[in-house]
Amino acid sequence: MTTLLFDEYTQALKNRCIELNGTAVVVELTGGQTLTGTLAYALADGPQFTKYYPNALTVTVSTKAYTVRLDAIAAIGQG
Repeated sequence: MTTLLFDEYTQALKNRCIELNGTAVVVELTGGQTLTGTLAYALADGPQFTKYYPNALTVTVSTKAYTVRLDAIAAIGQG
C-alpha cells in the first residue's frame, strides 16, 4: 500500500514538474532547504528510441544548476 501511495505521489509530482517546466519555481526539499530558480524537466532517452520523464529535475539558481531527485522534494510551486 505504501508503494502505491508513493507511486501516486511521484506521478503527481512529475505532472506538476511538466506544468512548471521552464518557469520560476520554489522547491522545498525534505531536508528543510529551499531552492528558488528556473525549473528544467525534460524527456530523457530510453531504450529502443523511447522517451520518459526521469526521477530527477534541474533547478538553476543564478548560474548554478542543481539536480534534485523527486523523492527529495517536499513541495514545489511557482515562484
